[in-house]
Amino acid sequence: MKKRLFIFLIFVMAVTAASQAYAIPVSAMPSKSDDGATIYNVVWTGDLTTTYTATPYTGLTATYTDNSNVVRNTTLTFSNGTETFVSPNAPTNAGVYTVTAHPIIAGDSLNPSTATVTLLISPAHVTVENSIVVITKFYDGNDIAEVTSIGTLDGILGSDVLTHTVEAHFDSPNLGSDKDITITYTLAGSSLPNYELPSYQKVLHNGAIIEDMRPDTNYIGTNGYNQGLEVEAYGYCSGSGSIEYHLISGNPDQYRLTFDDPSIPNVNWKYLSTPGPTGTININIPAGIPTGDYTATLTFRDHNYPTLISPAIRVSFHVNLPETYVMPLFDDVIALIDTCQCLTDIQWYHREYGETQWTLIPGANDYYYQQEGGLTGEYFVSCRMNGVETYTCPQQDMNTLVSDDAVSVKAYPNPTAGTISINVSNSDKFNHTLRVSNTAGVVIEERTFNGNSTTLDMSRYQHGSYIVSVDGAVQQVIRK
Repeated sequence: MKKRLFIFLIFVMAVTAASQAYAIPVSAMPSKSDDGATIYNVVWTGDLTTTYTATPYTGLTATYTDNSNVVRNTTLTFSNGTETFVSPNAPTNAGVYTVTAHPIIAGDSLNPSTATVTLLISPAHVTVENSIVVITKFYDGNDIAEVTSIGTLDGILGSDVLTHTVEAHFDSPNLGSDKDITITYTLAGSSLPNYELPSYQKVLHNGAIIEDMRPDTNYIGTNGYNQGLEVEAYGYCSGSGSIEYHLISGNPDQYRLTFDDPSIPNVNWKYLSTPGPTGTININIPAGIPTGDYTATLTFRDHNYPTLISPAIRVSFHVNLPETYVMPLFDDVIALIDTCQCLTDIQWYHREYGETQWTLIPGANDYYYQQEGGLTGEYFVSCRMNGVETYTCPQQDMNTLVSDDAVSVKAYPNPTAGTISINVSNSDKFNHTLRVSNTAGVVIEERTFNGNSTTLDMSRYQHGSYIVSVDGAVQQVIRK
């Protein structure tokens, strides 16, 4: 009696987006075949099982034919008469295959004589994680959005080689807000046929292309221009200076000001008093800062797009000698105090109260200037200090500094290594302001006192000359 054996050829199927009605739960999806070769999302189309009657049974072979008509043979093995596994040379790449079973030994019979089913090996799914795209930019005439990180691929199996690229584009290159940005992911690599990226595109919203914020380098103001900026021609004194700016494009509402010298405090993203392409920025000049040239970096932005920062604009300005260098001696004489004996090329300037323009006083090139009819308004001096051009801050308080009987101050002992006494005469004030300045004009001490005398401890100062000023009247003191 011939032995009849029923062999069931079963290919395990996994769920994918393109699964047929015969799909089984995803938990049943195998990650590998028993020969160690990865099978990618194996899916059958057609019958799930084929029953063979082998008489006599000694084994079966299977022929795999792909959609390019390439034929490969393999051996089917079985366990308990019901399970059939894929042998080592079975297909492992994604594709469509026709599988036909045959007896191994000539003379063996197979019922049905041939059994053919279709095998679909679907590509594995991968995803792109953590790609980063900048959704705002300055107008540059194209629709390209900057990709700062392409991210990573998730879902690569085994030692497969797979790479990806990322491109991003605005919906148009034109200026505007609320723009869409389309991100496109593209796969590459030797394992590409076995993978697919279901979501190869993503759309981001709320993108923007705005005008760049560029200075008007052709702007010429009253005091000249510097990259679209205007600063005070005669320099700044302690307190507030100003920078007038002119942009040819952009609409900023914030600015940042970074000074090269750490003695001047930086301004980190402060709102402009008047948003727009033109305006004025006030800067604080600390009291006591030495005279000289200073530089800073100015940038702008719109707070709605904080990552878009204008090109850096360099600002140059001058800090003057303090007003204590210019002192009225009498009601009609004002003097330039040169305790350092380093001031040359003197030129006096004057303007009346309420005027905006300074007037050069012809022939006023000495340390003293006498104004016929008495001192009025404000005065300052342009000069050279140790050969470097500089200016004095204006002496503005003529009415209180000048009287018919000029206030005088006397300090003794002078020179001194310790404490000096300071006496004030011809003053109708009870409260006085005392300032001590070094030879660079920097105020190193300032305080008030009552009455007509006080003391000052000079022992804590370095050796050298100092200017002691009481209500504008000055006395040179030497610390020996």
